[in-house]
Amino acid sequence: MKLVPVTLFVFVIYCAAAQQQQPFYLQGQFVDANQNPVSDVYIFNLRNGDKNVSKGNGVFDVHVLPSDSLIASHISFLRKVITVFDLMKNPVIQLNLDTLQIKPVNVSAKNISDYEKAKKNIESIGFDFKPLPTDIFSESERVNELMKTENRVHRVAASSVVFARFSPSEQIGKFFEIRKRKKEARQFSSTKYMEMDMEK
Repeated sequence: MKLVPVTLFVFVIYCAAAQQQQPFYLQGQFVDANQNPVSDVYIFNLRNGDKNVSKGNGVFDVHVLPSDSLIASHISFLRKVITVFDLMKNPVIQLNLDTLQIKPVNVSAKNISDYEKAKKNIESIGFDFKPLPTDIFSESERVNELMKTENRVHRVAASSVVFARFSPSEQIGKFFEIRKRKKEARQFSSTKYMEMDMEK
């Protein structure tokens, strides 16, 4: 007799647990910060991969289990993860705009190039970037003098920086100089010996 109520109790608990795990449809709505409906929000169920898109009035419906989590994504809003429990408590989901902090840009009808801006800045500080020459030379004479000075500087720099210098004529000259000295040395030594022989 006691077995019937226990069996009935176990059966009721089993049915309740089975009903809780059965999927059901849940409806909700997406809105923005001003409570305007947001359409075309992509909803993705992480458990089974079901997908859906919100309608023009922001309303959507999904096939879920109580333990499911949903991802809501939209091109203009931040992605949001929603649990079924939160959706059952409040079916209206507010999405936050995905904004970027961009520095303000001043747009004017008058386009000024970078060169003109730089020139204007230099003029504002009173700097004369094209001073007039105080000498009496013409432009071509100044260029000639500048070229001569540059050539002199390059020649001095080229002659002062020598890592290894080899001149065949210089080497031949050194060779002949050494040979001449040796010849003179031999002549001196031979005359000296001749004088010593004559003294004997």
